[in-house]
Amino acid sequence: MKLLILSVIFLFSNLAFAVPTAKVLKMRGDVTLNGIALSKGDSINSSGILKTKSKSFVKLEIAEWKNSIVLGPNGEINLDLSDNGNKSGKQFNFIKGRVRWFTDKGMKSSGVIHTRQASIGVRGTDYLLIANSLLGETEIIVFDGKVQFQNSVDLKDSKIIKKHQWGGLGGRYGNQIGEVLDLPANVINAFSKQLKW
Repeated sequence: MKLLILSVIFLFSNLAFAVPTAKVLKMRGDVTLNGIALSKGDSINSSGILKTKSKSFVKLEIAEWKNSIVLGPNGEINLDLSDNGNKSGKQFNFIKGRVRWFTDKGMKSSGVIHTRQASIGVRGTDYLLIANSLLGETEIIVFDGKVQFQNSVDLKDSKIIKKHQWGGLGGRYGNQIGEVLDLPANVINAFSKQLKW
């Protein structure tokens, strides 16, 4: 009986700390994880560098974290699935390109995304993040929810970006987070069409 109880405890403890799985829902063109080509329907359960080439995109769903990610053309993100059950501690390193993030509205947090210029504390349920590695800048457009946008160099430089707002940092936008802009409906409509798969 004790052996059975220990086996059940061991099984549930392993399931509780299992590595989340990212499922490739949609893709087009050349998409790789650590240099290995991906296909629609693949399951990813190891961390690594996810890359898309020109005219390529990939949509991933991470069911355990109740979010999906669309990485656009010429994109690169360090997909870290080594969360070990600490949902509030998820970390992603977004290197370049455009990424659209969708999170279930019931989630209090979907982790932290880092670019070279900023860290983004994600409480938003739908937003577009742009990392321009050539100009050294990061932009965010929030379609729903809110996001904490923080300067990686000056942690006191932090602003909350709310629904239908834009924030930028680095390059053309300066070394401090400037004015957060309320975007008109036509601009939101144009941006909202990007990477919406």
